[in-house]
Amino acid sequence: MANKAYPLKKSSSFREVALKSKKLRLARWLTLQVMPSGDSRNYYGMTVSGKVANAVVRNKLKRWVRNCVQTEKWPSKYDAHSFVFVFKPQAEPGFFTKLEYSQFKELFISINS
Repeated sequence: MANKAYPLKKSSSFREVALKSKKLRLARWLTLQVMPSGDSRNYYGMTVSGKVANAVVRNKLKRWVRNCVQTEKWPSKYDAHSFVFVFKPQAEPGFFTKLEYSQFKELFISINS
């Protein structure tokens, strides 16, 4: 199941990952929480606060995560893990509206190294 990932849906799953995970700060605006899953599947989820931006931008960020998880190669060292992408609010106004998909994709690919 190297390249298939399933979404986290229950708030209890998100809470468990938040409490027991290893946190990787990929950028000042993105933190990745990683925890081994209970089975052999990969899971992913995302947390985007209302403070990040308006609904249009928050949904765009969620689409980026779903697209990368479905199209890019899953990190082999993280097989059978749960991931939660946490987007952090920034002091700079309009930061996330200026952000490009290529910047996010580059961070996602960097997880492999």
